[in-house]
Amino acid sequence: MPQSYISMKKIKHIFNNHGDLLGFAGSTLCALHCSALPVLFAMGMLSGFEWMESHWVEYVFFISAVCIAGYTILRSYLEHRKPLALMIACTGFLIFLIGVVQHNHAEIGFTTFGGVLIAIAHIINWKEQHSSKMAVVQSSVL
Repeated sequence: MPQSYISMKKIKHIFNNHGDLLGFAGSTLCALHCSALPVLFAMGMLSGFEWMESHWVEYVFFISAVCIAGYTILRSYLEHRKPLALMIACTGFLIFLIGVVQHNHAEIGFTTFGGVLIAIAHIINWKEQHSSKMAVVQSSVL
């Protein structure tokens, strides 16, 4: 096998240990895409990159965010049972989806705010996941 071969075991390891980092990075890129691209296009700095303003790019961001957050946040919730990250992520997805179907100037605000909420949900989830692991370690030491 070529050395670039990545097994499902490695992919699962990456998502189990770094899923919130991937989700945070993806959601942050999504928010930047939604907020900065219209400004850069208006300034003429991205001529030739009109495809980046296409709705299919937003759908790719949305589906990727749902898959990553769905896996990492739900898996973590089943361990620590703290619903805050899950509620914020669901709210972020709903707001983002409203922005995607708007197709007007409100789209920028909704999609950017939704992406930021999803990124915040990943930060909260990471903190809750690590605090619950620390509580387990501390209780096993005592």
